[in-house]
Amino acid sequence: MSEPTARDDLASLIARVQQRDESAARVLVSRLGPDLRRIVHSYPTLSEDSDDLMQDIFFKIFQKLSSYRGDAPLEHWASRLARYTCIDRLRRKKACPIQRLGDLSEEQRALLENMPGEVTRSSADAASGLLDQLLSTLRPLDAWLLREVDLVQRTLSDVAAEAGWNLGLTSVRLFRARQRLRCAYKNLEPAQP
Repeated sequence: MSEPTARDDLASLIARVQQRDESAARVLVSRLGPDLRRIVHSYPTLSEDSDDLMQDIFFKIFQKLSSYRGDAPLEHWASRLARYTCIDRLRRKKACPIQRLGDLSEEQRALLENMPGEVTRSSADAASGLLDQLLSTLRPLDAWLLREVDLVQRTLSDVAAEAGWNLGLTSVRLFRARQRLRCAYKNLEPAQP
């Protein structure tokens, strides 16, 4: 009987991860994590949300693990996914639809400057439009999550079940989505005269 090789160990690890074995997933994360974090940090404009980006990279790795054929080292395959994920994030950052307060309507700017004490139909429409614009700067899944939990007021466990996520992942994703929405709001630059 021959001794198991590193390739057999890797195949076994991948099979266990695909069967949703959490301990195997942790081993895979610890094995790939340091190299992938170096890739993320090689893009200086992305380093501010590196934890979120790492989460997205591992989400893609777990999602696409069945397509790994083994003809290249797993680290190379995962690195390629990480680079593509970083590049996609950079593209999205460049395509952000709201850059300045000048991009907003007059009603939306007035709403930001003076929150009205009395809610009128006009101010409600302006607030709704502003919220829609801010949500459009987020990734679609994050915008969906915020709408479902904060606007529709569904429970986190219902949303997690619908998305197929565990409750912990959903809670973390909601926290980060709220941070990104806050950041998009704060990043509205004053209009230049």
